[in-house]
Amino acid sequence: MLCEELPKIMWFQNDNDYTECNYLFHYIIIPDTKQEVMTVKIWHGEFCYEKSKDEIVSERTFPMTNDGREEMIEYIRAEDYNYVQ
Repeated sequence: MLCEELPKIMWFQNDNDYTECNYLFHYIIIPDTKQEVMTVKIWHGEFCYEKSKDEIVSERTFPMTNDGREEMIEYIRAEDYNYVQ
């Protein structure tokens, strides 16, 4: 299941990106430590984020908090579920 190994908030507070995929469903989390938010970008396909920037199908920003992390997990899993259907 997606997000089972998602890093804790400190990972993002240290300005680290995180990416994961489930077959052709991909996402990247990009932190903005100045604004204290994390942006999730989702795309479908075979290639990495750098080669798929024009293929983003969904994007959403969350507060860089534990609650924001939990909301982000729900969002990612819902988007994956909708993609599989």
